[in-house]
Amino acid sequence: MQNDFEGKQVFVYARVSTTRQERNDLSLPDQISSAERWIDENGAACVRVFSEAGSATDDDRRAFRQMIALAESDEHPVDIILVHSLSRLFRNALDFMQYRERLRRRKVRIVSITQAFGDNPAADMAVGMLALFDEYHSAENGKHVRRTMIANAAAGYWNGQTPPLGFRTYVVPQPRGKDRKKLEHDPETVDLVRLIFDTYLHGTAEGPIGITGLAQYLNERGERIRGKRFSISNLHAILTNTAYIGYVMFNRRDSRTGETRPEGEWVPIPVPPIVTEDVFYAARKQMADRDPRMGEAAVKTNTRLLTKLAVCGCGGDGCGAGMMTVTGKSGRYAYYGCAARVKQGPDACQGRRVPMELLDGIVLEAVAEQLTQPERLHALLQSWLDRSATAVAEREDQLKRLRARITQLEGESASVIKLVRNGICSPDDPQIATELNNIRAQRTSAEADIAVLERQLEIGDRRITPAIVSQFGELLRRKLSGPDPKLRREYVHLLVDRVEVGDRDIRISGQNSALQRALVASQTLGAMVPKAERKWRARQGSNL
Repeated sequence: MQNDFEGKQVFVYARVSTTRQERNDLSLPDQISSAERWIDENGAACVRVFSEAGSATDDDRRAFRQMIALAESDEHPVDIILVHSLSRLFRNALDFMQYRERLRRRKVRIVSITQAFGDNPAADMAVGMLALFDEYHSAENGKHVRRTMIANAAAGYWNGQTPPLGFRTYVVPQPRGKDRKKLEHDPETVDLVRLIFDTYLHGTAEGPIGITGLAQYLNERGERIRGKRFSISNLHAILTNTAYIGYVMFNRRDSRTGETRPEGEWVPIPVPPIVTEDVFYAARKQMADRDPRMGEAAVKTNTRLLTKLAVCGCGGDGCGAGMMTVTGKSGRYAYYGCAARVKQGPDACQGRRVPMELLDGIVLEAVAEQLTQPERLHALLQSWLDRSATAVAEREDQLKRLRARITQLEGESASVIKLVRNGICSPDDPQIATELNNIRAQRTSAEADIAVLERQLEIGDRRITPAIVSQFGELLRRKLSGPDPKLRREYVHLLVDRVEVGDRDIRISGQNSALQRALVASQTLGAMVPKAERKWRARQGSNL
């Protein structure tokens, strides 16, 4: 008699942790061999094997993500995802439940070789409890490991992270148990650290130097930090690292959330100092004194017109990095400059630095010219203004899909809340808030698209007249040329996605859908600036 698995297409997923394996943990070859035997015994067919090393507390695993993407594709290449145990997939109950539901909608089953539960409501409850137990077991292991590492740090030993520049590890034999490690000066890089502090404080033969100039100076000398070029970020980390005056703070941050822990939980690990405290704190004071965000040189970036829009290069003559705000003469002059050049020097990119007022004016003039003329607006909105029967039918179909998507998102939200109510997940779990925020963002985007479609369909046989298009163009012109810099920025960021700045050309690009939303908002009494939710795209379940 044919079993439930005969003839089914199978993906095999095998995983081991990157940390020391538990005594009875199976290796990757053992897991794969066990899966192959299961496939032969059940008459199934192995389509592909995915294997990797990594933690199962989240989904940040390359092979796992690739497997899920293929399983959810329209080609439907798989019926079963086979694992040795459910903990190989996840040690987080919420993530497991969500992925199981996503796969179930694609008619893909998750099957554990060592945990056969069947396929019914009672089995679902058992699987949920097992996933919760796996998460609890992982959390308890994590707490035990953390306690051990804190005790190790309190005793003055290094826990195995990459040492700061200028240090290396050495082994300290122990009378019992595993040998431990401490830090000592690395003779190959310790003088480089002293050079960094000395050069920043006293400058070069050409005069004083800031962090940007210091990065360029070091890169031109051929200095590297673990094979990488120096930049503002890694030099700032060096100049503020207390390791160089004799202690490294362990347990400052939560490794999973990145949040800073209370100072009472920090554990100082003593290390041999490289610079004196006078030198270290003189460098810190100099950094504070030169900080352009302080004092008279302070600049407010919340009204910068092209922040996050401008990029270096147009037509292949730049590096594609973002352009950041740079200042001259203690903040009296403002520019947009290539971030790669600013942070790493001209070796990274020859780049360009454009006066902020000049580039802002060029972009505002171009956007106003291209988007406020009635003829141009009508051409850009032509597909939206199309009143043909085919266009109306397509809009009605799209509206149905969007409303179905809203219903689906409501179900996903309810499922997450149900996990909390049933005690499977804690309401304080940061992943709960993250998932609900993601669902909310997708729903906002879908609702905005629904508003546009409903407005189109409401018009019926009444066409958008030339007068309405002209009024809309005049509204845009007023907002783009008005005195309020925040409002100008809102409208530019609504209409423009990218500004590519080259030596000879500037390319400005945006989406017609933004114009459509703005037109709808302009026809609503008392409407504020319409918000474009570009982060989420309708009918897709992940952040693109």
